[in-house]
Amino acid sequence: MPPEVRRAFLIAAGLLVAVALVWASVFESLPPAEFSLQNFSDPKTIDPGRATGDTESRIIFELFDGLLEMLPTGEADPSTGLQPLSPQPAVASSYEISDQGRTYTFHLRNDAKWSDGSPLTSHDFAWSWLRMLHPATACEYSFQLYAIPYAQEFNQATVNVGDRVEIELFDRPGESLRSEPNIQPFPRGTIRYGTLRNIRKPDKPVIRSGMSPSDEESSLLTWQDQWVYDVDVVTTTSDSVIDWDSTTEQQSFTADLSSPLANSDTVKTHGLLVAFDKLGGLETPDDHTFVVHLKDPVPFFLNLVAYYPMFPVNRACVEKHGSPLWTKAENIVSNGPFKLQMRRLRDRVRLIKNEHYYNAHRVALNSIDFLSLEGENSALNMYETDQIQWVTQPPQSLLEVLRDRPDYHSAPKLSIYFYRLNVARPPLDDVRVRRAIAMAIDRIQIVEQVAKGGQSPAYTLIPPGIAGYKSADGFEPDIDEAKRLINEAGYPGGRGLPKLTILYNTSESHRAIAETIQQQLQNNLNLQVDLQNMEWGSFLDKIQQMDYQIARHGWIADYPDPNTFLDLWVTDGPQNSTNWSNRKFDSLIAEASREVDPEMRMQLLKQAEQIFIDELPAIPIYFYTSTNMVKPHIEGLFPTAQDKHPMHLIRLKK
Repeated sequence: MPPEVRRAFLIAAGLLVAVALVWASVFESLPPAEFSLQNFSDPKTIDPGRATGDTESRIIFELFDGLLEMLPTGEADPSTGLQPLSPQPAVASSYEISDQGRTYTFHLRNDAKWSDGSPLTSHDFAWSWLRMLHPATACEYSFQLYAIPYAQEFNQATVNVGDRVEIELFDRPGESLRSEPNIQPFPRGTIRYGTLRNIRKPDKPVIRSGMSPSDEESSLLTWQDQWVYDVDVVTTTSDSVIDWDSTTEQQSFTADLSSPLANSDTVKTHGLLVAFDKLGGLETPDDHTFVVHLKDPVPFFLNLVAYYPMFPVNRACVEKHGSPLWTKAENIVSNGPFKLQMRRLRDRVRLIKNEHYYNAHRVALNSIDFLSLEGENSALNMYETDQIQWVTQPPQSLLEVLRDRPDYHSAPKLSIYFYRLNVARPPLDDVRVRRAIAMAIDRIQIVEQVAKGGQSPAYTLIPPGIAGYKSADGFEPDIDEAKRLINEAGYPGGRGLPKLTILYNTSESHRAIAETIQQQLQNNLNLQVDLQNMEWGSFLDKIQQMDYQIARHGWIADYPDPNTFLDLWVTDGPQNSTNWSNRKFDSLIAEASREVDPEMRMQLLKQAEQIFIDELPAIPIYFYTSTNMVKPHIEGLFPTAQDKHPMHLIRLKK
């Protein structure tokens, strides 16, 4: 170890010991968990239907369990050390695939239970998937179920004349015709079913010159609320079966009874949606059989089933407490290997073993602490003083020292670090400016002098290592070409370029990378850049509201397929958040989803990636490697391509 590095390490360690002692004194009343890890910031939510991000998913994967789960398969790769994972039986003990890959029949185990001891059934999955897709849930992963018939139309609230629809009446708990609406979408109001025969619309409002975007949107929403829907309502039997061919009675419905087209018989409603759960996409022939029909085969569907947005949530719990209160420790009912004991802001989330988990006898850990530790040095110090057993992000400044230790583990990872761009904000609305910024960034300097974790520079979107896929042609770093593009865009020598702001979530490593890019863009393009950091929850809100110019982001593969990196960017996709839209790109993604020939499918995805690289709504920076520090007495925590680690497999050596 060089003397200057040794001195810096000792000074930092000495200061952080003091911090750790203060930390320990503040929380000394709480006995330590059996296993503790660095989990960065407070999770924004632990609702599987609302979450996004590693901070949340690490916890959700332990609290909830899906039909399948990703588990180790076979031997580790001898060259990379990566342990393969594949979807294996979980709540479903077995499954069959039929109809040329379009039908999946899952058989649920008889001993599957919720953490309150109540039985978990196929109806819980059907309801949870409907909740995930419901527009009011605002799930950012809803597109992953669009292969199910009518799922996309239901999620996007798209209805057309002739559709079989559901109508939710304005009678949720506590509502009356004169009351304010109950904003909790579950429990739902009375649901009627029928065939949509007509949509009557008042005159469209005039959008005045100079009207603000928010006022324009408000005016259009008010107008849409005044639409009146004429529906042939059908009979619902006592067992909730819909007889679409029964005698009907035409009724009119609207969200706003003051509509000039409403009459005395018009019924107030929360809205109309296509009748997704009554049109055969999901079937529950009995409590332990769950059948899923797809429009087209999806090669990675089993991986989706093992991903947390498709995990079940307890209907009784959600409907009793509402969102987000149902996820409080005193309320939540889950079904995973662990259950929530406590959640303390800016401190930790503690899980304890779930005695009702079907495999509880194989879960070795009795308690886990997910610590809100954004400070990488603080996390390392707590690790060195045996307060935590797993560091998920060691300090970049010390990686050169740490990487030679036997408890430091690094491996390739199906993940990319990138900068998201808001292409509606000048000058980022000009593709020449976006490409110039991408070309002016020195990624070699970032990975070798800043990140230092073995990352590789990224000039394409999709990381290497996906079987059968060859990436599109990436861009080349070229400062002279970047300057030429800036001049061509109307900013000779960078003069007149508006100042930009890079937004990043609080992290020492994100700050160091942003500062490096800030300096590179100043030196190479004469582009002035400010930096802004925010805690995780506020950062996510800012991205969703598209209230930013440039924002740091990363993406870990949800499943080992190029599609997980590409379908983020479809027009108006919930994960897009860039204002970028390209019809050809959308068409290629849709075509690939229907393509059954594996080689042709990969070609379509490659064409889509090339469009993305040519237009750059986001700028690739580097492909991640996983960097973890794990105590030597921990067993069952091994490197994986997605850096996923099922904690019910972890053991403590004697």
